[in-house]
Amino acid sequence: MEQNKTLVKLLAKENITIQHGNYNTAWFDIKNRTLGLPMWADNGKDVYDLLCGHEVGHALYTPFEGWHDSPEKLKGAPRSYINVVEDARIERKVRNEYPGLVGPFLRGYKKLADDEFFGDLEDLDFDNIKLIDKINLKAKLGSGIDVPFNSEEKAFFDRAMTNETFAEVVELCKEILAYTKENQSELLEPPKMPELPEDMPPFSDEQEDEQQPPQGHDDMEAQESEETESEEQSQGGAEEGEDDAKQESNGDDDSEEKGEEDTSSKSEVSANPEEIQSEEDVSITDEIFRDKECGLVQTSSDGTQTLHCNGTTKDIIDLCVIDHKRLAKERLEQQAKWKDEVVQFENTKDDFDQYLKTSRKNVNYAVKEFEMRKAAHQWQRATTAKSGSLDVNKVHSYKYNEDIFARVTSLADSKNHGMIMLIDYSGSMSYSMPGVLDQLMHLVQFCKAINIPFEVYAFTTGNTAFQDTYDKENDRMISNPNLKLFKDASLSMDNLSMPLLVSSDLKKAEFKVAMHNLYIKMNSTYYYDSEIIASKNEQYGSTPLNQALVVSHTLIKKFKAKHNIEKMNFVCLSDGDTNTMHVYHDRKLQDKKADIKGTYSGQMNIVLDGKLVSLEDRGKRATKNLLENIKKRYNTTNLGFFMADDNRHFHNRIYSAMSDQQKNDNDFIDFYSEEWDKVKKENQSEYRKNKCVVKENALGYDEFYVIKNGKTLNTDADNLLDDLQDDASKGVIGNAFKKMSKSKKTNKVLLTRFGKAVA
Repeated sequence: MEQNKTLVKLLAKENITIQHGNYNTAWFDIKNRTLGLPMWADNGKDVYDLLCGHEVGHALYTPFEGWHDSPEKLKGAPRSYINVVEDARIERKVRNEYPGLVGPFLRGYKKLADDEFFGDLEDLDFDNIKLIDKINLKAKLGSGIDVPFNSEEKAFFDRAMTNETFAEVVELCKEILAYTKENQSELLEPPKMPELPEDMPPFSDEQEDEQQPPQGHDDMEAQESEETESEEQSQGGAEEGEDDAKQESNGDDDSEEKGEEDTSSKSEVSANPEEIQSEEDVSITDEIFRDKECGLVQTSSDGTQTLHCNGTTKDIIDLCVIDHKRLAKERLEQQAKWKDEVVQFENTKDDFDQYLKTSRKNVNYAVKEFEMRKAAHQWQRATTAKSGSLDVNKVHSYKYNEDIFARVTSLADSKNHGMIMLIDYSGSMSYSMPGVLDQLMHLVQFCKAINIPFEVYAFTTGNTAFQDTYDKENDRMISNPNLKLFKDASLSMDNLSMPLLVSSDLKKAEFKVAMHNLYIKMNSTYYYDSEIIASKNEQYGSTPLNQALVVSHTLIKKFKAKHNIEKMNFVCLSDGDTNTMHVYHDRKLQDKKADIKGTYSGQMNIVLDGKLVSLEDRGKRATKNLLENIKKRYNTTNLGFFMADDNRHFHNRIYSAMSDQQKNDNDFIDFYSEEWDKVKKENQSEYRKNKCVVKENALGYDEFYVIKNGKTLNTDADNLLDDLQDDASKGVIGNAFKKMSKSKKTNKVLLTRFGKAVA
């Protein structure tokens, strides 16, 4: 069932924090105004509205002190009795506040009763049912059940349905227990003593003075002890499946351990036998309901919950995306540190200007391709209609031809195009980066020539916004305050950095500076050179592709709205598979966590732009799912360019694409079969002809291009005319000219293919 945070906030009438996660049941932290909701299975809209409305009732009406009094102060009012009577109070109030919830509550509880969430209600013998259970059944099922009350019991029920304060709830629970002891003593549940370890030390006076906080099913235990400054700065959680949040932060280990010890000590059960037996009775129907609550959450075939991720927030996305103004400033700061080494790159402006002139000529091939296809699109959809004016050339035939009116042809409007491109800045891309950037700058010039709005982002790891700082004076690490933005079940961003390399929105001077920086990086011979001239946020790292795709949902949505884009092209260029996705885990909520399927792998559900998306895994299959969701949500044309390091890498990726394309088992080709050897030869032939191999509708892309690193990406074409002999015939010269023209076209792999695709 899709979760609706806005609805819950509106019902609560305050901006409470709605936090979905892998929890056993719903809970509410009254102190911090946080409502935790598990990922409920689809039991219908009524059950979902019931569960949300119930928790909102606690958020609105259950007082903080109601859940933090000691057992002695609540003596004579068993916890399950309080659950029943307090539920009746807050549900009555929330239904009165929102009459639209009356129906969902009635139908939702009926559905749960049919599923035996209150036990087997067939042929009930009400003479053997305690008063508290009668009240629970009638309060929740209402007109859906007939519960016989005598006059005294009816008075208790009426009070339960009219209580105004929590103090009245506690007092009523004590009176109901006293009535049950007097009139239904044979139905009382004897106190249950938990089994204690044989080697437990004898109880001391100090232990007897300890008090155990009440454990309400809806409410978190508040932290009564003051947190130290280091605890406030620590991350307070860990990456799901990682060691003490090392993947997301390099926080203070000591403070994290201290926070963990504090949490565990608060949840420790007191060993005092008198306190253990403080619960004098229980509501059977309430106990059954609590035991079956875990059946309301989504589970996989093995009975555990599928990992849930709340995605990310606007604040975190803003930290991941490095706008060009900030990027340019960081570049200058970095270059200032390496002033002497940067000198060699400062004398490249003349060469750069010449490069721009040459690239403008080269893009004419793609512009021509685009304009031809654009014109074809218009004429295919052209309409012809009578204009209402006489055609003077047909008037003479009026006696035998009724069609004497002039006609007008209307061409279809061309669509507004747009493009967002992601470029992998992982370390393995450093070898092919000169050719990639060469192709990119031609592509940018192409977009400028045909007036297509565009944005080009790199994606890498090492974002300084998520890194801790070192305090030299005190010789210690200071935890980054931005890490507090990550809540339980937030997506770990893997220190994602997405610098905006170039954009159509840049001013003329800014655009030229951006292109010049790309040109310098393209001509950087060594890995070391690019580190000198680049911002720390655009230096080579690993491949957080999935995290970049999550952020791209927001980027594409904004971009389309800003430029009124009708035909959106999303281009991704990489040379490998993505890093695995992880989810932030808050240790303080560990006691509320459900069993999760898989630690490092397995399926995952993630909330993207308010919608729940199911991912097949947390790696390359998730990449496909995220791309498909982008296409579905924003109507994009997804183009993928894969840079293969060698022949083996080249054929392996083609095999992966073909395996993904297969519709049934008959389409499957064994990697070690003769049939695959034949396909490899076909791929080689296609590559020699087009300098790439294209697979359609594969791996989440509409078109997936597999390209080899090296000369393939070089936009320069050999001038074959220079090699001709002086006495060469016209035929030889003509063939050389054709080959040179073809070479010019095929050498611009990204550019040529993109010109066709975007039209």
